[in-house]
Amino acid sequence: MMCLKNWSNIYPMRASFEKYLPEEQSTKIKLNSWIHNPFLPNLQKPESMSNEIYESLLEMSSPTSMESLSKTTPLNDFWCKIRDEYSMLSKMALNILFPFPTTHLCEIGFSTYVASKTKYRNRLDAEPDMRLRLSSIKPDINQLMKN
Repeated sequence: MMCLKNWSNIYPMRASFEKYLPEEQSTKIKLNSWIHNPFLPNLQKPESMSNEIYESLLEMSSPTSMESLSKTTPLNDFWCKIRDEYSMLSKMALNILFPFPTTHLCEIGFSTYVASKTKYRNRLDAEPDMRLRLSSIKPDINQLMKN
């Protein structure tokens, strides 16, 4: 009985994921597998890639230092770090990778806003609360308590 309840929750979750990561985006990622591992042997040229960009992909996939960099850094960071050397290739990869994280950040912001607007903290200006909650800088509590 418990198992059936869990399965009934999965279908709405799947619909929600499909809303944010549509089938066309999923297909786009599958067709561009070079983004996840540009060092695979026998890389096939995607139809959407120009010959010039494909040549830079082949050139980039040969040095071993790049391969070690790709294994030690997150995928988005890797493509950002090589932006100076392989600008067109990096731009193409980042355009495919970024749709989901930007949606995710918007949802985090909205959730933070809704959480701060409870009946106990119903202020007109939510900006200070949101700035504090959305900041990636961690406060130094000891320093704040000294002042």
